[in-house]
Amino acid sequence: MTLLRRLYSQVPSGGSLPERVWRARHRFLVGLTFFHAVIIALASLVLGYRWELGFAALFAEDNALHVGGEALIVAGFGVLACWRRAGRTVQATFVGFGLMSASAILVHLSGGYIEFHFHFFVMLTFLALCQDWIPYLLAVAFVAVHHGVVGVLWPQSVYNHEAALNAPWTWAGIHALFVLWSCVGSVIAWRFNERAFAQTALILQAAGEGIFGVDTENRITFINPAAAGILGVDAQTVSGKTIGQVVHHLTIDGTRLPDEDSPLLAPLKDRRAHHANDQIFGRVDGSYVPVDYVSTPMIERDQLTGVVVSFNDITARHQSEAALQQSHRMLEETLEQLKATQRQVLQQERLRAMGQMASGIAHDFNNSLSPIVGFAELLMRTPDLPKETAQTYAQLINTAALDAASVIRRLRELYRDRGDGAAADGAVDLERCVDEVVALTQPRWKNQALGQGIGISVVKRVADVPKIKGDAAGIREMLANLIFNAVDAMPEGGTITVRARPEGRHQVRLEVSDTGTGMSEEVRQRCLEPFFSTKGQHGTGLGLSLVHATVERHGGTLTVESEPGRGATFIALLPIDSQPVAVGSTVESGEPSRPLHVLLVDDDPTVRMSVVAQLGSQGHIVETAANGREGLDRFAAGRFELVVTDRAMPEMGGDQLAAAIEQTAPDIPVVMLTGFGDLMGAKGERPRGVDAVVSKPVTLDALSKAIRKVTARR
Repeated sequence: MTLLRRLYSQVPSGGSLPERVWRARHRFLVGLTFFHAVIIALASLVLGYRWELGFAALFAEDNALHVGGEALIVAGFGVLACWRRAGRTVQATFVGFGLMSASAILVHLSGGYIEFHFHFFVMLTFLALCQDWIPYLLAVAFVAVHHGVVGVLWPQSVYNHEAALNAPWTWAGIHALFVLWSCVGSVIAWRFNERAFAQTALILQAAGEGIFGVDTENRITFINPAAAGILGVDAQTVSGKTIGQVVHHLTIDGTRLPDEDSPLLAPLKDRRAHHANDQIFGRVDGSYVPVDYVSTPMIERDQLTGVVVSFNDITARHQSEAALQQSHRMLEETLEQLKATQRQVLQQERLRAMGQMASGIAHDFNNSLSPIVGFAELLMRTPDLPKETAQTYAQLINTAALDAASVIRRLRELYRDRGDGAAADGAVDLERCVDEVVALTQPRWKNQALGQGIGISVVKRVADVPKIKGDAAGIREMLANLIFNAVDAMPEGGTITVRARPEGRHQVRLEVSDTGTGMSEEVRQRCLEPFFSTKGQHGTGLGLSLVHATVERHGGTLTVESEPGRGATFIALLPIDSQPVAVGSTVESGEPSRPLHVLLVDDDPTVRMSVVAQLGSQGHIVETAANGREGLDRFAAGRFELVVTDRAMPEMGGDQLAAAIEQTAPDIPVVMLTGFGDLMGAKGERPRGVDAVVSKPVTLDALSKAIRKVTARR
């Protein structure tokens, strides 16, 4: 059974040729049939048959009319073979009868020569090109009848030699053996050919991409199911149609390209493969599909026979790209929202820390105001005080006022907005930062703690520390957060130690340690995570994460050492500033400047009175104005050598006044007095037309220094 199955598997199925291939072979066989009809008609002339007209002449074998009738029979089969509506099998059958009849006629005309018998075998081989069992078996039957029946009953009409005439059955068997072997060879070749076509068809059907062929006349020669599905056509009916009847190549704006100008058919002109991405194919129903395609020339024996187009539907890719772009936009929006939320949360954390110090700051500020109020009252009530005592009181009032201003200035500098960028590239005096932060946070770790009956001390061990590279305000904020964290970790009091020392040649080691409750290993590993807190509702979990972010922004590292009951130590390694210290080429003279005609503009009468007195003590002649508009009018009406102005004023501010003066008198220097001087200096902000900025409260030294500076430039 297995052997039989194997043998049966070698038998071709038949009728499996593609329409285009079958039609080309059929045309060849029809042409061969008509060729034989012509040869038979001419054979009568070559053989010298007589020409006689009449009904009897049609049946006379040596008459040319009879041979012409036989030629017409062969031609008739050829004509019937062209009848397309009859179907492939019927058409092939007519071809078979035409070729077999031509073989029989040629054998008869040759007088039965054995060589002409081989014509049957050749025609059977040609007929196998149709790969259809019915016409092929009918042709074999024709040969069997001609040799087996006619050859036995009327051997003189088939054979012309004595041996065959005496033993027709023997020669019929010999011819049958030849026919058998001819059929076996044809069937084997048929099966191989069928298998090759089947494998090609399976490859085309299994291909996930669309594939179709176009001949040199722009007609579709084949199309696989994937291409038919993408283009919305029937794969069985498109063969032979022009490419324009199946698919259109569209431009980006949807304009249809003429078939002769389509890049799909470009290989027909230059014999080169063409590849294109994100193209548009239009379907016959008016819809379109985006594709990537490759158009490759088909060349056989150096002859261009057509083009093979393979393409992929990239609709899903476009949808994925659109979805990805949408997701990207949503992610960007979410990221911006997260950044905004982060900024808000960080600002809230800073405000929370400022709020924790508010009462202590108020305490320090009131302490600074107390000697000012007290000594001022003594001076007013006892005008006859000794000169030395009055001078001492005035000095104490001045010192207390400067201390109060310093508290506000340090707080404002500590919590000013620094943006989201990297740390400022400057040299930071770490020892000074430590001193400022310890003084600034004193209301929290000393005053508030003492109010609760808790004793906390801060020990500073900072000496001979090189300057580090970074942002002083960020370092101060980091230290303040570490001190606040240490205070929270010592509910029963203790000691906070701030150390700083060089670590190698390129780093500074900054430590903040406490003697508090300490941390477990789990808390130690997570304490730097954002929003992680052990304080419940009283903490945001951002203080230490801000510290960590600040250290990393400065190019350093932060580690934590702690054990339960043994306190905690935060160690920051920060890079040393390697830039050389710039040395000024000039030293400002401490001598007072020459007397100037000064215009002073300030909306506060007390400030005007104070500054007028300060300028007058230096020999300057001063005129005043209460706002920018009045100041501009006075400037236009007089001749001044210097303008000193406040910034925030009604009607016209200092910025507008300075800009107007610069436009009309660019050689006149302008000094601005403002309570925002420290912030402006930190941000590098200087309004147009302003030559120098002096922070309020205004000291005589600062004002004199600014005047010398701006007048020296002019």
